[in-house]
Amino acid sequence: MDLLALDHDFHNFWGCILSVTELQDRPIADALVTQYWENPVKCERNYTKILSQYIDKTFFNGTLPISFHGHVSDALSPGTVMSMLLRLAIFSQCDTPESIHAPSSLSKGQLASLLGFTELHVESPRWAVIEGAYAAGFGPLANLSAHAPFRDHATGNLGIGINLVGQSTAALVTVLSEAKQQGCIGVIVEIVSNQFNGKITTPEEFRTLCEACRETGLLLAVDETITALRCGAPFAYQRPEYQGGPKPDLVFFGKALGAQGIGINFDGLQLSRLGIQSPLRKRQAVNDWQAVVTQPLYLPVLLDALGVLEMAVAGDWIGRSQKIGRYLREKAQERAQTMRDNGKEVGNEVLGGLDSFIFVHKTVAVTFRVMGALSAGPGIGWIMAPHVAVICLDVWRLKDCGRSGVFTAAPGRGGLSILGVRPAASIAVIMRLAYSNYWNINV
Repeated sequence: MDLLALDHDFHNFWGCILSVTELQDRPIADALVTQYWENPVKCERNYTKILSQYIDKTFFNGTLPISFHGHVSDALSPGTVMSMLLRLAIFSQCDTPESIHAPSSLSKGQLASLLGFTELHVESPRWAVIEGAYAAGFGPLANLSAHAPFRDHATGNLGIGINLVGQSTAALVTVLSEAKQQGCIGVIVEIVSNQFNGKITTPEEFRTLCEACRETGLLLAVDETITALRCGAPFAYQRPEYQGGPKPDLVFFGKALGAQGIGINFDGLQLSRLGIQSPLRKRQAVNDWQAVVTQPLYLPVLLDALGVLEMAVAGDWIGRSQKIGRYLREKAQERAQTMRDNGKEVGNEVLGGLDSFIFVHKTVAVTFRVMGALSAGPGIGWIMAPHVAVICLDVWRLKDCGRSGVFTAAPGRGGLSILGVRPAASIAVIMRLAYSNYWNINV
């Protein structure tokens, strides 16, 4: 294969190829989209049922999507998380779902103690995060952003930076104990850092962090905003090498899954203390928190997100992420070796990340006709398949590449018209990045 064929945009996802087969892998979502177009009021009446279909998908392996937000940075707000946890603490003390609507007999301090916290954590909650791991553009985590200019407009309580590399459990316990005294409610960790060349949190570091959180009573939260679907498991922390220990309490998700928010493990490291264990009680707790808002997730977005899960299962996106990742990494390594053979200086660490979440060193990445994502380090992110791009355009057309199963999307009423299916003007059309079709990879 000609390496120049690697000319996709691996950041903004322009030039996606659609295949008829893959769009047929979301029958439930497509039926609901058609219903929404024809009779939106009727579809809205079934909102609760549709939301339950999404939440109860076994794809998440027990992690329940509990809170939805417009952007992951909103979900990461420690104030939002602490409010949700207090609500769960109230729920844990109620005998029936109906009794939660009565004023709680417990003070906020007493509720916080059920979670292992004090009133300080209620009034001034903050996160501990891995130093240099975040490039948050706004909110509390922007205080520790890897991009210095973002710190100037950061708000909220300053997060606490910690270092995992080479740390013993005892040393980390000391650091986290001090952080907890300052209002820290938990630690957020990425299995693959979105900065600094895609550094991987090793299984050993992850287990050390788990043990330190256990001893200090801090929540363990995993940020899967970028890594979901791309790293050989629904969530990267579910890869085999990270198993065998406690589950994280919270999982932040977004982007690839088509919806942004918080997933919860009621049997997680710290949240298991609330005693919400039966499947019925778990769903009641989730329903109670979602009832706090009018509509947890805008219906068109919910339909799109449901379609993502259908396609991910039917298309084995997890397996594809591994195969496509191997293929692209081989091509990047071949290019690096060619550069060395030609006398050009290339560092030893050419690649970072896991599977199809790839970081390629800048000296190598610039030799490809590929649009990547900048990071604070020396790596360019190739953030792609098997992923989905959510494209909402008034007019957009795909060029037929001459391969069977590829078709043209032409403008339709209020948006796109794909094979005669007219989505509502407000519905984003979810399109699978069929790299395997474009490159003719046998996956």
